[in-house]
Amino acid sequence: MPDTQLPAGTQIRRLWSTDRDAVVTLFRGLDPQSRFDRFMGAVSEAAAATYAARAVSAEGLVFGAFAEGTLRGVGELRPAGAAAEAEIAFAVAPGHRGRGLGAALGARLTQAARNGGKSRLHLRCLPGNRPMRALARRLGAELRLDSREIHAVLALSPPTLFSLWREGMDGVFDAAVAASTTWPIVNLPIMDLPILPAL
Repeated sequence: MPDTQLPAGTQIRRLWSTDRDAVVTLFRGLDPQSRFDRFMGAVSEAAAATYAARAVSAEGLVFGAFAEGTLRGVGELRPAGAAAEAEIAFAVAPGHRGRGLGAALGARLTQAARNGGKSRLHLRCLPGNRPMRALARRLGAELRLDSREIHAVLALSPPTLFSLWREGMDGVFDAAVAASTTWPIVNLPIMDLPILPAL
């Protein structure tokens, strides 16, 4: 597990439907290169926002990294076909990279996956996405070139009583913090974009 010490004022918690507007704002703020890396292809700002509008309610879990109360990073955990496997993906706002947000989100994602009975996590990114490759290595994943993309696989150990207790405590905290925050819901047209690839 990577060191996930974060700057003061930074918080990692699960995201809920009430956070949808914050997720949309984050994805709208991604620069073109960040969108290209995240979706592994050219995606417009509007298309990224449309994806973000349904991300929190899609199957799986989504966690957010907040700096001084503002959402600056998102980590997604999605089903990957096999019952014991899942995929993860990340998006971090420009100006907030290199501060440990991705590693902290990765720690929460792997904890949730492990306690949910997953034994392997998959992360895909383009070969030129060096920050995502570095994050995958930091999480302990094995990287290989698969066709024209990097396929990282992270093997997870079975859950323990402590890991289950820790996630339960984190979940109570997440729900309490989320309940104290109200985000307006935005209505955006829904369109199909791939659920995964990385930052």
